[in-house]
Amino acid sequence: MNVVSRDITLLGGRTTGISALPEEVTDKPVLVFVHGGGATARSFDIPDHSQIQRAAQNGFPAYALDRPGYGGSETLGFPADSETGLLHANAERIDRAVTELWERHRDTAPGVIVIGCSIGAAISTHLASQWSAQDQPGWPLLGLAIADIGQLAPEKVVGAWHSTPVEERIDMSTLQGRLDVPPLWALAPYQFSLHSLPGILEPVVRAEGLEVVGGWPREWQRVASSINVPVHYRLGEFDTLWTATPDLVEEFAGALRTHAPYVDAAVFPSAAHGIADSIAGHEYCLQVLGFAERCAAAVGTPQLLGR
Repeated sequence: MNVVSRDITLLGGRTTGISALPEEVTDKPVLVFVHGGGATARSFDIPDHSQIQRAAQNGFPAYALDRPGYGGSETLGFPADSETGLLHANAERIDRAVTELWERHRDTAPGVIVIGCSIGAAISTHLASQWSAQDQPGWPLLGLAIADIGQLAPEKVVGAWHSTPVEERIDMSTLQGRLDVPPLWALAPYQFSLHSLPGILEPVVRAEGLEVVGGWPREWQRVASSINVPVHYRLGEFDTLWTATPDLVEEFAGALRTHAPYVDAAVFPSAAHGIADSIAGHEYCLQVLGFAERCAAAVGTPQLLGR
């Protein structure tokens, strides 16, 4: 199948991104990918390792959105020393963008699956929480797939973020040397050349980093426990930005189970932070597509999700 990635703009140009669509219209869910800090939508479209093209080749209309302040998307203008509210505001912007996207697929697709990684996973969790609280959402959320996000950051990581210069954007190299390094064998070979590829990596919004080790650890449980859609959750065994233990993953899953009808949560073996770009990343991406298939099938057979 010949799938081509194309640039898109939404919300009158305030949000940019890329799309990959099947050659023929299908009845599969729309996939919306939300990137992590210091990356852009193009991190889901790495040449020869494109997650959105893989999704489209399997029949899913796929979109990766630039979060506010990344790619061509309009910034939210939070101060560099903020540590709360930015993730929520990101989610509100993405909610409006997905509402616009949904108009393109509402006649054929059963709904939307949101897929978030790292800081984008925290934002996607906020998004699912906001969606769950709406009386009349602008689009149908069938499921949430999140990875590379935890609730307990090592003290070394917290200290590294707080020691960065008080500037709106921080080059990720500022953190190098202060953080633990995962086993190199766990990384996909192409990771070592990402800096040479244009448009994939950008300086991270500092307030996001402060919030993910500040406001997020205080709020995650309330946010996760309010979600009422199925969730797929993975944290890499060798994630060095989060404490990755089975009991903490189970604690996160327990909060999700408060209202989510189905939760598939586990430590992902032999993977570092950025599971999709680890040596076993292809396996993870196929797991996510399988989760999307289950959520779609459950529209007609709710027993698949324990309902």
